[in-house]
Amino acid sequence: MTMNNCKCEQIKLDINKDTNTLINESYDYYKALSSEEDIYFNNKIILFKNEIDVHTMKELGFEHIISMKNNIGLRIYEKNRMIYLPMIKIIFCDCLTNKCEDITIYRDRKDICIWCKKLNYLIVLTERENGYLLQTAYPIIYKNKLREVEKKANENGIY
Repeated sequence: MTMNNCKCEQIKLDINKDTNTLINESYDYYKALSSEEDIYFNNKIILFKNEIDVHTMKELGFEHIISMKNNIGLRIYEKNRMIYLPMIKIIFCDCLTNKCEDITIYRDRKDICIWCKKLNYLIVLTERENGYLLQTAYPIIYKNKLREVEKKANENGIY
């Protein structure tokens, strides 16, 4: 797959929408992702954190993907994280299937990381007995994090 026909850019949500609208739209994508059809990586099913957050009444896995920790440890909603959520399915079902040249897979301790270099988007999985648990997914927006990802991908690349 080349840059010209990458589906990820086409499916990104509109960052100009208000936060509540983006939460609802990204949640619709998450629900479809986690419930409609099974998604696989390395012939193992992708598992989702389905426990419910008592404050938002949404799955913890979803909450983790669309938010980031602030300085005092609270999770804050981030539009930049929300707009990319639809890409998770595209990366698994299209980019990995078609062996996209922009995808790099590497190990980070116990985790498997799938990095879309074109969009600087990272998906983090943890292997379980019955599949891979989707830990989180997020755009890499800080230069230090990008350097860290590049280094780990170079040292621990799987393919």
